[in-house]
Amino acid sequence: MLTRRRFLTLLGWAGLGLTGTGGLAFSASYQFEVSRHRRVLSGLERPLRVVQLSDLHYGPWMHAASVRAWVQAANALNPDLIVITGDLIDSGLRLDRLKGLYRAITPDFEQLSAALGTLRAPLGVYAIWGNHDNGQPAVKRYLSQQLPKHGVTVLVNQGLWARDDLYLSGVDDFWAEEANPSVSLKGYRKGKASLALVHNPDFWEYYQGLPVDLVLSGHTHGGQVYLPGIGAPWTPSKYKQRYLAGWYEKGPGPGRAPVWGYVSRGLGTSVLPLRLNAPAELALFEFTPEA
Repeated sequence: MLTRRRFLTLLGWAGLGLTGTGGLAFSASYQFEVSRHRRVLSGLERPLRVVQLSDLHYGPWMHAASVRAWVQAANALNPDLIVITGDLIDSGLRLDRLKGLYRAITPDFEQLSAALGTLRAPLGVYAIWGNHDNGQPAVKRYLSQQLPKHGVTVLVNQGLWARDDLYLSGVDDFWAEEANPSVSLKGYRKGKASLALVHNPDFWEYYQGLPVDLVLSGHTHGGQVYLPGIGAPWTPSKYKQRYLAGWYEKGPGPGRAPVWGYVSRGLGTSVLPLRLNAPAELALFEFTPEA
């Protein structure tokens, strides 16, 4: 929904786009970096390499060439497991309602499925939906049919054993009001590692006390535009700038270790193709067993 506050923010971004800084912000929207993280994951019995992609926002601004570049980089990291934490597509300013324009500037979604189908990891490739995916029901239905044909499993309030020592779960988007972590964790066995995929980091609060060691999310893009001394002019989070990007720790539930959360800055852009002081990110996690 285009609120007055967001409209004013967009005007500010548009003004930024007319300056030299805006030129840098535009070019930065098509660049990305690999962030590397090494940490212990409770319950693992042997090392695990996980690559996280998030917020592809395939659509008016982000096309197949960008997706192929992200896929190539992900495969080069030799992951055991690849996860995509939502917003595979972009609904932006509801350009789908301007059907002629939307068709003209949005590439074929089969190209997205095909590109993601070239991701390679022995333990599989898994994705969850984000708010932008839910914002385009017809495209979501199409991808729900096509992604499994290309080797990408979509988890919707589901969990499975990716490995005998790793339970992987994923939920629907928080804003859909259908996300159910308890259902997704039904198959979990005590003492094993538990990794959860959640698009919106606001939902991390609901995992406290549940058998999860780490929640991976995206959604906030690191602000996408982050101004020194001001911060992000706008973020899609009820917590404002609390969960912009990076690592977060929450107090443990009864008999549990702390639940950690990691928020990716994502790879694509939404609303406008601008990034400033919030570089796009492909995340590599190297998890090790407890000593």
